[in-house]
Amino acid sequence: MKKQSKKHQRCSKPDMQNIWLYVHFPELAIEAVLLDMDKLPVDKPIAISSPQKNAQRIVCCNQLAKTWGIEPSLSLSTALAICPQLMVVVKNIRQEERLLQRLALISYSFSPEVIVDTNGLWLNLSGCEQLFQSYQEWLKRLQAKLLMQVAFIVTGVGESPLAAKLLCGSQFHKHLPNSHEIQCALVATRIDKLPSTLKQQQSFKQLGLKTIGDLLKFPRSALSRRFSSELMTTLQLLQGQKPCTSTRFKPSTEFYDEIQNTQGLYSKESLLFPMKTLLQRFSQYLIARQCHCSQLSWRFEPLLGDHQTMALNLSSSKNNWSSLLTLSRLQLESLELPQSIERVSLSCNQFVDVTESNFDLFGNQVLLDNQASELIDKLYARLGVDALSQLVTSEEYLPELAGNTQPPSKNTKTNYIASKAPQPLWLLNEPTPIQERNQKLYWRRPLTIISGPERLCGNWWQSEQQRDYYLACDSKGARYWIFRETTNKRWFVHGLFS
Repeated sequence: MKKQSKKHQRCSKPDMQNIWLYVHFPELAIEAVLLDMDKLPVDKPIAISSPQKNAQRIVCCNQLAKTWGIEPSLSLSTALAICPQLMVVVKNIRQEERLLQRLALISYSFSPEVIVDTNGLWLNLSGCEQLFQSYQEWLKRLQAKLLMQVAFIVTGVGESPLAAKLLCGSQFHKHLPNSHEIQCALVATRIDKLPSTLKQQQSFKQLGLKTIGDLLKFPRSALSRRFSSELMTTLQLLQGQKPCTSTRFKPSTEFYDEIQNTQGLYSKESLLFPMKTLLQRFSQYLIARQCHCSQLSWRFEPLLGDHQTMALNLSSSKNNWSSLLTLSRLQLESLELPQSIERVSLSCNQFVDVTESNFDLFGNQVLLDNQASELIDKLYARLGVDALSQLVTSEEYLPELAGNTQPPSKNTKTNYIASKAPQPLWLLNEPTPIQERNQKLYWRRPLTIISGPERLCGNWWQSEQQRDYYLACDSKGARYWIFRETTNKRWFVHGLFS
């Protein structure tokens, strides 16, 4: 048991200051062209072709194709002769770059330092285990997230980015090796894996060098006299003596992604699958950037004809793909679309930073706010932005100016200073004059003042409008809110109490 605990401790806290993980995606080219398909042909031999030296050649293939003898550099005609049922897809560099950016975005949630390579990623693991209790748990969660996008991943671990890439094996690491194990594996690595020119490789053979360890046995001064400065820089990068200057990955300040279906989508229900996929990617983007969105835009493009757009406005910021899909689906019902859609795209450039909220320990105000915003968003999606309005108060003392309307929002603040005296809920459209008969107030019936006055002044910088408000009632008990203008001494009824 003691040996196991020591091993676990070694895996959780390796004896290295810098820990780099290289994540390699051997079938990235295949994953990129098949990712947007509804049903992946996993039971077929698949290969990616690209024009090389005036001929189409295989650049990547899946495991099933390899069992048929298909391998990179084969000409397309030869590959089809070996395996007639081979599914061949043309290499799509743009799709590969987009997929690699999505994988980098996922990795950015696990490491603050991510570097994008041609078919892989570098992640700086130093100190990252603090968020996941151990490096084993960190690796486990990273693998689970990446496998949601690609099917085949291998990794390498080193004390420098270049060392991690050279030590990339044939499987995903379950735990991290210690420094001694890394050094032993590095010196035993074939020297032809080291980035170098053809002339340098020929020199290695003439000197009888077979491994990187054989090269490192030479004094640095002797190597610098025999080889170029580029090789010296490579060795410094390999041993961590020179920092890697490659550009670090940062999420884009704007989001855009698309899914294309060359066969066409002919119903709104069929659009939901690509829309769901795009929203899931968008949710990963929001999590990596630690922000929410306040608006997003859909674009539906047919093979022929004009495209159609749909803007989704939100009363409160969100980052949950399921809620966004529900709202998008509601709004899609009333949208007129072309008969066939070939490309669906999603974009967003309006974001809100996530801030920590103070929760009521004994109340449920947060739950009520969330329910209110969900209801508003659903009504927006079904009825349109202009169909809803909300009553608000403004900084005005005159009652007829204190109320206003605006688009619904759960963040509406009340600026109106409420009076201590009772006021009716509803006002008349316009104040109605009150008659005076025998020095008594009369409006439908004689009125008797119960309480008051309360003086209200409005727009004092523009006019000297002052009113004294009173609470009055008639002989049948009906109560009224009346006022007298101080300038001309006229009386008016302004509101009725229930």
